[in-house]
Amino acid sequence: MEMPLPEEIKEKILQKVKNKALAQKAFEYVKVVKMPDGSLYVKEEFNDTDHHALWFMVLAVVNYAQRLLRGEELDDI
Repeated sequence: MEMPLPEEIKEKILQKVKNKALAQKAFEYVKVVKMPDGSLYVKEEFNDTDHHALWFMVLAVVNYAQRLLRGEELDDI
């Protein structure tokens, strides 16, 4: 089952990144997936790799969101 990123995760990511507008756009391509065993993982669906800035932000959002779901703090990176 796919879900959008929770608002609290989005807020923590927005506090970490410099380009908040680009991060907001990247959120549109990132989802949380709940596996049958109940575990969660973050995935992206972005195909326009010619838009490099957005592509790298999507990857950063996936990385940050996965760390937050594992209970890590973004201040540690």
